[in-house]
Amino acid sequence: MNFIKNDLSLTGNQKKYLEDLAGKIKNIMPASLYRHTINTLEFACSIAKKYLSDKEFFKLSIACMLHDYGKIFDYEELMKIAREEKLKVSEFEMNCPPLLHSFVGEYLVRRDFDISDLKILKAIRLHTVGSCSMGILEKILFIADKIEKDRNYEGVENLRGLAVANINLCLLEVYKNNIIYNIKKDKLLHPDTVKIWNNICGGI
Repeated sequence: MNFIKNDLSLTGNQKKYLEDLAGKIKNIMPASLYRHTINTLEFACSIAKKYLSDKEFFKLSIACMLHDYGKIFDYEELMKIAREEKLKVSEFEMNCPPLLHSFVGEYLVRRDFDISDLKILKAIRLHTVGSCSMGILEKILFIADKIEKDRNYEGVENLRGLAVANINLCLLEVYKNNIIYNIKKDKLLHPDTVKIWNNICGGI
């Protein structure tokens, strides 16, 4: 991963940590999921220098690497973990396979990688649905996950350019795109979607 070798804002220990982490997840993730993970990481890092401090840049890198860790567990196992650990997961989220990995993923990353940093865990939890309380780190992961280089849909190139120019406007457009996509596919919307959408619109 070139950004680890070349980015001067990371210390030697931080680079080693990320390289070791990449090796661990590569061994346990399907190849397609690992590729998406690295793509998300690389896109996030390509825009992060404009918005984040060096300390937050390292945290973002960790969050990107582990944002889809929950996807290596099957849906039934995620539900079992959520119930046994009494995680804060709504009934809607429990019954929505595409979302559950992020809400349980926060716990799994804490358990399996001994990560307790609240910003990292929050970014992982929020990367699918978002929140009215997203900070810049969470916004970058949310956006990068949906417009990394292998994503291919109408308008995605414009979104990539917008991410550099105006992160908040890009968030609005990415969120709009997700809402329209789900409606066109007759998919359910998360109960918080309207509240988050209104909050994003009000923040521009």
